Amino acid sequence: MDSVCKALVFNGLVEVTAFDTTELVKEASRIHNTSPVATVALGKVLSIATFMSNSLKNKGDKLSITIATEGPIGQIVVASNGAMNVRGYVDNPNIDIPPLGNGKQNVKDAIKGGLMKVVKDLGLKDPYVGTSELVNGNVDEDFAWYFTKSEGVPTALAMAVNINESGECESAGGIVIQPMPGCTEEVLVILEDISMNFVNIDKYVQARDPHKLIDDHFGHFEIEYFEPQHPEYKCTCSEEYLKGVVRSLGRNECVNILMERGSIDIECHFCNKKYSFDKEAVIGIWQEFDKLHKKK
Repeated sequence: MDSVCKALVFNGLVEVTAFDTTELVKEASRIHNTSPVATVALGKVLSIATFMSNSLKNKGDKLSITIATEGPIGQIVVASNGAMNVRGYVDNPNIDIPPLGNGKQNVKDAIKGGLMKVVKDLGLKDPYVGTSELVNGNVDEDFAWYFTKSEGVPTALAMAVNINESGECESAGGIVIQPMPGCTEEVLVILEDISMNFVNIDKYVQARDPHKLIDDHFGHFEIEYFEPQHPEYKCTCSEEYLKGVVRSLGRNECVNILMERGSIDIECHFCNKKYSFDKEAVIGIWQEFDKLHKKK
């Protein structure tokens, strides 16, 4: 079972979050049949979305991350909510880019440059929207820059999606370190020193133990652990939701599509599930809409 482990160290001056997202990334790879490099790129964005979801206060709060890349992988889209249900996809899941000389996947060439957009819908009048240019397509550095530039939180993070000899995800996860307001220069220096240990994050991620990852690196300081959370890959699409999508097309467009194809077919990008609405179903959708509209 995947897990997110959050803790406060240095008497509450620093927040550390470690996470195991192996099963989540495996499920995404299975659904979308991703190539190794696409698995790593999507897996890292799914992992950071898991971390960010852990900070949402209510289960109904929503988070979306859209990365419009300049590379062959195309757009990367990930969505989640306060219930830790995470899902995502890439435009080109089957891209084939040779790995680097050290055997790791060449994510930089898959992504290259681009723009990142993060939207948090917290049930307020307007959602929070943050944007940031990609630093270099490394994902880790891109998100560290995003947190610093758009959210004003200096951040050190390291993530890994380990691929086995069969080209499948073997383990995934990472760690995020963020100083809290009032953090001293002395503590920041210590954090910088500790962060150097995460150069080989892939080895720590293989253990699939977020609690131990924190304990091994911060155990000689006082640690206050929070209750661990358990994310999962779960799509929130439904027939009822897709009826709204049909209505958003407008009556005339619905008629045109039915005349041309005989049905309105919609496929969910997140889970690849297909929904089909024939003539009778579409008529029923609009009749239901008209009844509700008249009541108002």
